[in-house]
Amino acid sequence: MGTETDKVIETGQAAETEKAGRKKLFMKWAKRIFLILVAVFLIRYFYKNFDDYKNLDIKINWGIFIIAVLLYFAYKLTLASLWHYLTWLNDCSVDYPSAITAYLYSILGKYIPGKVFMLLARIPTYEEQGKSIAKVTVCFFLENICTLLGAAFLFLVSLFFFPNGLLKQYQWGAVALVVAFFICIHPKIINFFLKYLEKWLKRDNLRIPMTYPQMLKVVGLFVLNWLIVGLGFYMLSCSIYPLPWSQFLYAAGIFGVSCIIGILAIFAPSGIGVREGIMVLGLSLIMPKEYAVIISIVSRLWMSISELILIGIAWIVNRIKKR
Repeated sequence: MGTETDKVIETGQAAETEKAGRKKLFMKWAKRIFLILVAVFLIRYFYKNFDDYKNLDIKINWGIFIIAVLLYFAYKLTLASLWHYLTWLNDCSVDYPSAITAYLYSILGKYIPGKVFMLLARIPTYEEQGKSIAKVTVCFFLENICTLLGAAFLFLVSLFFFPNGLLKQYQWGAVALVVAFFICIHPKIINFFLKYLEKWLKRDNLRIPMTYPQMLKVVGLFVLNWLIVGLGFYMLSCSIYPLPWSQFLYAAGIFGVSCIIGILAIFAPSGIGVREGIMVLGLSLIMPKEYAVIISIVSRLWMSISELILIGIAWIVNRIKKR
């Protein structure tokens, strides 16, 4: 009897080991395919725009440009910390270094159309530590909502600094939209919809335990983070074309609205092409159009190269930790 029981236990253990092995192999190949897709879309983008970069005839103030890069580093690292804070508030956080690493790795997903790859790149870290993937998914959508809100606020403030009255007539409409956003992010309203999502997915614990003051605090932190990257974009612009300090918020607002439209352009990897078009339209009001075009092109390099450097640093640190 004991022998038969031992055999059953051994068979079960062998099945679990085999299942874990298959899952590990699947994740290994999934990561490889993910990296290949990222490489394909990045190479495709830079190949298509190679002539634009090759023909750039500009003088860059490298001191100011380096400050712009450092500000972008600060923006991304702060954004990663805000992601970790969101997961902590919703009881699905991992340790801080793992959260930052997972976030930085997930940046690669933005270069594949569909946006969902950013979420898929974060899931393995949280799954390995036994966290609810449903809650992580909810946090991902909250992060995107807060990101849009932060950019919307920055753009709203920038309306008061537009060089002409083109958009001032829409200021109160923009205020009403932001007020509507603030109403919609009340946890009670979010949980009302998540309750039906629970029934549809037949899952529990999708609702967020956050309070409304906590949600307001999170959105406020995202607004401050947008000011950091807005300052970075202003410094980037100044490294190519001198702008007075009074146009800082206007330039930051143009960057914010270009990012909003880039995020909403789901099938454009990282908003490529969409952001640049909005930047050219906005910057052309405060500088010659040829400089606006140059800044829009260089801004893509500014963002992409900075992100790849951060990802490389995260990978090196992760390898050192494992050894």
